[in-house]
Amino acid sequence: MTQEPYYYLPQFLSQAEADALYEHSQALSWQQNDIRMFGKFIPVPRLEAIYGDEGCSYFYSSSVLLEPLPWTDPLAKLRDRIETESGFNFAITTGNRYRVGEHSIGWHSDNEKSLGTSPAIASISLGAIRKFSLKPRKGHEGELQHFFLEHGSLLLMLPGCQSTHIHQLPKTKQSVAERINWTFRPHLNQTRRLDD
Repeated sequence: MTQEPYYYLPQFLSQAEADALYEHSQALSWQQNDIRMFGKFIPVPRLEAIYGDEGCSYFYSSSVLLEPLPWTDPLAKLRDRIETESGFNFAITTGNRYRVGEHSIGWHSDNEKSLGTSPAIASISLGAIRKFSLKPRKGHEGELQHFFLEHGSLLLMLPGCQSTHIHQLPKTKQSVAERINWTFRPHLNQTRRLDD
């Protein structure tokens, strides 16, 4: 029996902790970026933010460059807590703000070169519950999985998951409230370690 390359903790944060972090997140610096698709630039279907260590920029889809702002105290404390829980180091957190059901992210893996080889990726969900789907790449074992990510939950994709699986947060026609997601990632330029 093979171990799944991820695990899900639905109540990683308490209700009060999740509420406070959601309120803090709403007041942070969000931006609408453009992404190159089919030879032209179009708006990313969500708002984005990034906080993290200096020099740890994040470039994805060969077209979107995110330069981290300094850690806020609540986000740094959350990073430390996730590192203690998981045993993995993280240098940046990228935020996605899904304000309506049309806001989404398509099938992809977090395999940018700046993340290094076989990164662990930790995702905290805040606000409305949205469906998150994960499936194995062609040629890899496993089944399509759906998670209904709860307010204050942690989904950890373990090292190797980005090589064997892809994931998405699909659009929905249902009326949904806002969801904010913080995804913690390592970076080749990071210098801080768990034992620092």
